[in-house]
Amino acid sequence: MVEIIPLWLVNVLSFTTVFSVMTAIGTTITPSAFFSHIRSPAALIRGLLGVLVVVPVIGIAASFAFGLSLPEKVGITLMAIAPGAPLALRRALSSGADAGFAPTLQIAVAILAVPAVPLWVFIGNLILGTQGFADVVAVTRQVCFAQLLPLALGAVVRRVSPVRGPRLGLMVGRAGAILLILAIIGQIVDLYYVILSARLRPVAVAAVTTVAALMLGRLLGGGSDEVRHSMAIACAMRNIGLALLIATSNRTPPIVEIVIVSYAITAILIVSAYISLRNRGFLG
Repeated sequence: MVEIIPLWLVNVLSFTTVFSVMTAIGTTITPSAFFSHIRSPAALIRGLLGVLVVVPVIGIAASFAFGLSLPEKVGITLMAIAPGAPLALRRALSSGADAGFAPTLQIAVAILAVPAVPLWVFIGNLILGTQGFADVVAVTRQVCFAQLLPLALGAVVRRVSPVRGPRLGLMVGRAGAILLILAIIGQIVDLYYVILSARLRPVAVAAVTTVAALMLGRLLGGGSDEVRHSMAIACAMRNIGLALLIATSNRTPPIVEIVIVSYAITAILIVSAYISLRNRGFLG
């Protein structure tokens, strides 16, 4: 494949986008809201079970139900077991999620992803008969640099400068939005073949898993619509960066990466439709 836009530039844009957006979100986090959900963790525990346990089970089961090939099952599994998409928090907060619960759930998911993802890779090997591995150090590095570090940096900025911090966060967030557009354009230009190579059944599995995850999140969210919304997006949006990290580390066949990217695109479209329906008042 000829790279119209160099892959290193796309990767730099993607990382800078995620880091800037997460830093901006960090400037909006209030410790009191965070610790209130830690002290009363019932909703948080339900959310963690949904994101880390139930959604992977749904994804793996659906891949068998639709009779996917082994590489396709691997791609679906890697996405299903990769929680905590960084930009999912931005989508949630910008569409009416609970401003205290959504970041708390994201941080908890990110921390628990470090032991959960390697464990799920081990379980996936038993189910699929594969011999994959997940480098705990690499997973930790990805989670820390893409999520925990920028969130912490934003929170420190807010703490040091309560007035200017949120303003700076707003500026960084706008810059991140511009970078996001550039990154998306770069990936579409360079990865157009992914869309052309996408297979129907893996896309169907991704759609079924995403819709089920949205329904699961709203079911587990309890009485607050904002919490239900937070949980629905956290369950539905999976971490493509983490899934691709494991895939490339294991030198999987190209179809695995195609399935991963196809899953991510499908999930984004479905979540966008869900947000639109919710904003129009079709979801109670």
